[in-house]
Amino acid sequence: MVKTAVIMAAGLGSRFGKMTESMPKGFIEVGGTAMVVRSVETLIACGITRIIIGTGYKKEAYEQLADIYPQIECVYSEKYASTNSMYTLYNCREAIGNEDFLLLESDIVYSRNAITELMECPHPDVMLITPVTKFQDQYYVEHDSTGRLTNCSTDKTEVNAAGELVGIHKLSAEFFSRMCRDYAAVVAEKPKMGYEYELLSMSQNVMPVYVLNAKDVKWYEIDDESDLEYAEQNIIRSL
Repeated sequence: MVKTAVIMAAGLGSRFGKMTESMPKGFIEVGGTAMVVRSVETLIACGITRIIIGTGYKKEAYEQLADIYPQIECVYSEKYASTNSMYTLYNCREAIGNEDFLLLESDIVYSRNAITELMECPHPDVMLITPVTKFQDQYYVEHDSTGRLTNCSTDKTEVNAAGELVGIHKLSAEFFSRMCRDYAAVVAEKPKMGYEYELLSMSQNVMPVYVLNAKDVKWYEIDDESDLEYAEQNIIRSL
């Protein structure tokens, strides 16, 4: 069983405007509970004993959360304003060590079976997708007949889309070690790479990432106030 999870939480959350002037995006409440708190409690309920949070903007909020949940360890990225999620993940590599782990975004709400189905999947390196549910900012995912990730894009016309990226993954220690070595060669050129594109590059060229299409998982990514309103009205009660 995977016992470690890594949450990406360094971003500015600028699309929320004034809502994130005093807090990081993960602390925005949906249904009366902060998104990151929902995630932490779900992970713990699923048997996760160690939660690494890659922080940046308003890092103090996550550090205070670690005082409440002893499972949490924060790893701060000083370059959060000029980098993206792959750099944040790369910055966590020493804390992760030689552990298999779940990788999650801080700005998603999801049903518990998103975690349990990933854990039960026999493949060691897995990207969770579902049928398309979001009305904006989708990442469409394509895979081959074996389930291996072959493409992903925000433009649906560029891929033979099997579904939509959720923002929850399972990665093995071996895969992540090779992923870090691969990214180290290009980090100076691509500090703003999203980790999903490094996963794609790895799957295409180095080691397979398999796609798990979980049609019964409920979830939503919340990037701005429109997303928040939609999630409050249509998603949160079904989790």
